[in-house]
Amino acid sequence: MIWVIGGTKDARIFLDKLQISLENVVVTTATEYGGKLLEDLSVKVYCKKLTHSMMLDFIESEDVDTIVDLSHPYATEVSINAIKASREKNIKYLRFEREEIITVTGKSKEFDNISSLVQYVETVNENVLVTLGSNNIPIFSNLKNLEKCYFRILPKWEMVKKCEDFGILPKNILALQGPFSKEMNKLMIKEYEIKYLVTKQAGDIGGEREKIEAAKEMGIEIILLTRPRIDYPNCYQDINQLIEEINKV
Repeated sequence: MIWVIGGTKDARIFLDKLQISLENVVVTTATEYGGKLLEDLSVKVYCKKLTHSMMLDFIESEDVDTIVDLSHPYATEVSINAIKASREKNIKYLRFEREEIITVTGKSKEFDNISSLVQYVETVNENVLVTLGSNNIPIFSNLKNLEKCYFRILPKWEMVKKCEDFGILPKNILALQGPFSKEMNKLMIKEYEIKYLVTKQAGDIGGEREKIEAAKEMGIEIILLTRPRIDYPNCYQDINQLIEEINKV
């Protein structure tokens, strides 16, 4: 059995292209939203965040012989645990990693951890657009300049509620479904008088290029959370090459 760690658009693309029967595939996602990306496919999906020990049990119960990790580039915990589990169970681990877009130059600041990034955001005096997703909302909640921060999140009630629970006013919650074009990003920057864009290295599929180009054209500062560095075994940046390797298994 092939275990696909999903929850991303990458996982959906991978499964659409996969040539083997989906009866030989099982997918896990950390969220219900990740599961909904696959609801029209005839594949077994479990929507639950797995700890390391749960992964070991899952490998046994599903008779997994290959792990294909298509989790988000910033979901480091799941990847680290999956690599460890694959070694302990002596099974194959394959990773798809989105290609990085090296476009951030000039008016920008880079941070390799969210705490330092948030500390910097607290020092600015103008409007900030935060596009890191709802998982990072709590760490922004104690900012002294919180009223100047606008949070772009998915239009799901639990994500909006999380924002409100952490003291973010409704006027600062931009609950919208992407993808966003460069022009759409520019319109939002202009409408909300944004002077700083907080983003991460999510790759083309995560809309990184359109955000970076919009920020550059609007002359605002880019505050970038750089991608975590993990020594992935068997790492691929081309889904077609990954599928070729799967076909050899």
